[in-house]
Amino acid sequence: MNYYINKLGSTSLKKVLIIDDDTTTIRFLKGLISHKLNFPCESAKSLKEAKVLLENSNEYEIALVDIILPDAMQGECIDLVLENNIPVIAMTGSTNSDLQEKILAKDILDYVNKESSSSFDYAMRLLQFVYGFAGSEILLVDDSKTSRLQMKFSLNKLPLTIHEADDGKDALVILKNNPEIKLIITDKNMPNMSGIELIQEVRKNYSMNQLAIIGISASNEPMMSVEFLKNGANDFITKPFMPEEMLSRVISSLEMLYYIHLAEESAVKDFLTGLNNRKYLYETGKKLYENAKREHLSIVIAMLDIDYFKKINDRYGHEAGDVALRLLGALFLKEFRTSDVVTRYGGEEFCIILTNTKLKNAETVMKKVCAKVEEMVIEVNNISFRMTLSVGLSEKMQGSFDQMIAFADEKLYQAKDEGRNRVVS
Repeated sequence: MNYYINKLGSTSLKKVLIIDDDTTTIRFLKGLISHKLNFPCESAKSLKEAKVLLENSNEYEIALVDIILPDAMQGECIDLVLENNIPVIAMTGSTNSDLQEKILAKDILDYVNKESSSSFDYAMRLLQFVYGFAGSEILLVDDSKTSRLQMKFSLNKLPLTIHEADDGKDALVILKNNPEIKLIITDKNMPNMSGIELIQEVRKNYSMNQLAIIGISASNEPMMSVEFLKNGANDFITKPFMPEEMLSRVISSLEMLYYIHLAEESAVKDFLTGLNNRKYLYETGKKLYENAKREHLSIVIAMLDIDYFKKINDRYGHEAGDVALRLLGALFLKEFRTSDVVTRYGGEEFCIILTNTKLKNAETVMKKVCAKVEEMVIEVNNISFRMTLSVGLSEKMQGSFDQMIAFADEKLYQAKDEGRNRVVS
C-alpha cells in the first residue's frame, strides 16, 4: 500500500454505481465525483436497470442508492446491491421516520440526506475512504471484550484491518509486529498498562503525524479528555457513543494523517513527474555520499538531459513537453532499482544516484535506458514525436557530493558537445 492511499491514481479503478430515479441528481453526482475524485461512474434509474448492471457486480467498488425508487418503494434496491457485496451509501429525501429506521437497520455504510449539499460532501469523503483506505490497519485496545465488540460493530462497515489487544502491554507487542498500524483506539483503565501509559510509550517512537490515537472512556470527569490529549492522543470519545460518531472520528483521523503525509511528501516530490525533487536529492545524496566514503562503497551520479527539449515545446506545445516529462519519469521508476535515487533536477534535467555500482555497469544501465527512450513514441493531441537523452556520469568521490554532481554535469555538457544522444563518463 502506498502509505494510506492504496488505489487512488490507479488506471483500473472500479466504478461508483449511482442508483436514483432523478436525472438531475444523477448528473449532479457524476459531476461532483468526477470533479472532486475523478472516479469512474455508472448509473441506473430503477431496480430493473440496476439488476442488469449488477450482472457484472465485480465492476463496482461502492454504490450510492436512493431509498425509494418507482419499482422499489421499500429499499429493495439497497438489498440487491448489498447481496452483491457492494458497500452502500443510502440516499434519502424522505421524512418517513419508519422507513429511515428500517433502512438504517440494513448493513449500509452510511446514509446522506439529498436535500443537504453538505451531506453530499460527506458522501465524497466516504467514497474516497472506501477507494483509498481499504485495508488500513487500526488497533482497538480495551480490557472489556464487550467494548471491543461494540467498537468493531461501529467500524465493521469500513474496509479496515482491525487488530485487538486487551491491555497496553499487549498493544505494544501487536504494534511492534504490525508497523503498518496507523490508528490506535484505547480505553484508559486497563490492567498491566493503562491507556495513558500506552500513549506515552507509543509517542516515544511515533509522532502524532505518524500514528493517530483516539482515547475513549466512560468517565464523566471533565479533565479526562484533557489528560488524554496532553499525553499525546489526537482525539477523545466519551462512552457510550453512537456508531456514526466512531465512524466519523476514525475517518477524520486517518484522513488527517494522509493529508499531513501528502504535505510532507509534496516538499520533496516533483508534482509533474512524481519523482523526488532537487531538495530530496541533496538531502539524501549527501548522506549516501558520506556513508559510501565511510564504508568504501561505490556510487555513480548520472546527470541526464532531454535533447532539444525547447524545440519540443516550441513545435508541439508545452502540453506535449509535460507529457514527455511524465512518461520519462514513469520509465525511470520502472527501469531503476528502488535503492537508486531518481530525481527531477529541474526543467528537462534529471539526476540519478546509482548505489553500489561501478562506472562500467552504470554505463551499461544508462545506455539501455537511453535506447528505450529513443524507442518511445509520444502521442499528444493527434501528433507524435520521439526524443533522446544525453547523459554524463561521475564516480569520483573527491571533495564533496556537490563536487560529484558538478563533475557529472561537466560530462553531460561533453555529451552535448559531442552530438547528443550518448552517455559520457
